[in-house]
Parts: sequence; structure tokens; C-alpha cells
Amino acid sequence: FNDDHNSMTFIGFHLQLNEQNSVDAIDPVSERVIKKNVMTRALYEGLKLQRVPFNIDFDQLPRGEKIERICNVLGIQWPLDPDETYELTTDNILKMLAIHMRFRCGIPVIIMGETGCGKTRLIKFLCELQRSGVATENMKLVKVHGGTTSEMIYTKVREAENIASINKMDYQFDSVLFFDEANTTEAISSIKEVLCDKTVKGENLLTHCGLQIIAACNPYRKHTDEMIQRLESA
Repeated sequence: FNDDHNSMTFIGFHLQLNEQNSVDAIDPVSERVIKKNVMTRALYEGLKLQRVPFNIDFDQLPRGEKIERICNVLGIQWPLDPDETYELTTDNILKMLAIHMRFRCGIPVIIMGETGCGKTRLIKFLCELQRSGVATENMKLVKVHGGTTSEMIYTKVREAENIASINKMDYQFDSVLFFDEANTTEAISSIKEVLCDKTVKGENLLTHCGLQIIAACNPYRKHTDEMIQRLESA
């Protein structure tokens, strides 16, 4: 659903009539059925008459139209491309929208991926898109490492709260506190506290200040028996 609460954006799946006179959601690339009977044929035909845009290949759209469609979901009135070097694939767009949907629902956001796969740049693009060229900071990046303590995490959260409150009051958009490589510190319980419990040392975070918190982690690797033996003998 778009931010105007009246229209919808369909992305990541196509709709196809089936033999039961109903409509299936299918993968646009492999044509695999994702979910059968997602809507009735009558509803499908009715939405088509209202010119609801089904079955659009996002990868083939002009870049400006991709930006416009993302902004419709995010509720951005003045679409502006913040980084023309960032490739807007359907996969990247789906990840941004998934993050935004979790923000809407108050669900904690944790991104997992190898170092250098583009986690930070994706969040940066999303934040700059929401900023729409306003000369302010709406993303605070915290590079977590083995020496990061709970007190350092709590300090960054309070700093981010102040920034978010100003942005919400002056410009009406949210701000993001991004903990990168969150699983590299022994104080990960403190990140869990602010991310899931929305508290700092048991005290609630500021409400309605527009602060969204994201944590990124690197995937754990399961070593082979041979590798374990080599590590133990080193």
C-alpha cells in the first residue's frame, strides 16, 4: 500500500489467471507459482478496469519512473535521485520496501550479508531518498567492533534521538541509526535492547521522534571438521 492509503504498488510478483477461474501470484522470472488463489477473477477484472498497474517489469522501467514508484510507497512528495551511480534493480527496490514496511509495523530490522555486498549503501540510498535534498543528516552510522561497549551504544542512541527529533519537527521525515557488523561486539545484548525492546538501560526511547534502528550482521560460517582441526592445532 502506498503512503496515501488509497493506492497500491505491485512489485516482485505478477498475477496470472488459473484453471479454477481465480488468480495466482507468480514469480515474474521463473513463472513459478508463489501463492495460489490470491484473489478472485471478479476482483482482478475490477482492478484492471480501474487501471491498477499489474505485471510491470520494474527492471525495464526508466530510472525516473522507478524513483517515482518508490517515493509513492514512502510518501515522498518531491522525488529526487540522490545517487545516479546506484543501480536500482528489482531486488534492491524490494529490500528497501521490505525495510520500510517493517518500520511501519514496528518490526525490528536486521540485515544479514557478507562484507561489501552493499548493505550500508542500500540504507544510505534509502535515507537520502527520504531526505529529498534537505541539508541535514538523517542517517547515523555506527561501525561496531570488538571494542564497542554498552555505554558507547547507549551514547550513540541518545545522539541519534536528538538528530531524529529535530528532523521530525523541522522536516517531517524519519531518521535511521544503523549498527553495522552488530554481531562483532560482546555488548550485542545492548543492541538487542534498543532494537527490540526500544529501551536504554530500561528507560523507553523517545516516542514519535522518528528514530528507526537497523542492525546489520555478517553471516556465521559452519567450519568443516578439517578446518576446526587446523584452527585448534594453530
